[in-house]
Amino acid sequence: MLRTRVGYCGGTKEKPTYLSMGDHTEAVAIDFDPTVTSYGELLERFWDGHYCGSNVSSRPYMYAVFYQNEEQRKVAEEYRAKAAVKQGVAVAAVTTAILPAGQFTSAATYHQKYYLTRHDVVRDFLRETYPSSKSLADSTVATRLNAFLGSGFDKDP
Repeated sequence: MLRTRVGYCGGTKEKPTYLSMGDHTEAVAIDFDPTVTSYGELLERFWDGHYCGSNVSSRPYMYAVFYQNEEQRKVAEEYRAKAAVKQGVAVAAVTTAILPAGQFTSAATYHQKYYLTRHDVVRDFLRETYPSSKSLADSTVATRLNAFLGSGFDKDP
């Protein structure tokens, strides 16, 4: 995984925001190198941590996998079906949607890298290399540090 950003996709509203999402859904955009990690491998990780029979919430917070093209749609449906079987859920009862991504709009910078922003010393050190909030949020380093800090491994035993 190269980088992640939180934001909104799957809708038609121009310039959605947290307070005005329209028909968009909150989402995480993942930039990845397909020669290192396949779309299927990302989906496998997603389904390992997600119960496909969970109730769908309102459109802004619904469970969904978004795809960029027809090939990704087919792969997403294949992995959804595998997850249903593995989790003992009838494929027809799966509530997690498979939807076209459309335009992705990044959320405001204060929504980016949640765990990293809680560690002032790390964030301030990174600002020497990434002076703007956007450059920090878009960096691979910030993505990986945010994941580490969110994992709980930074806590003393």
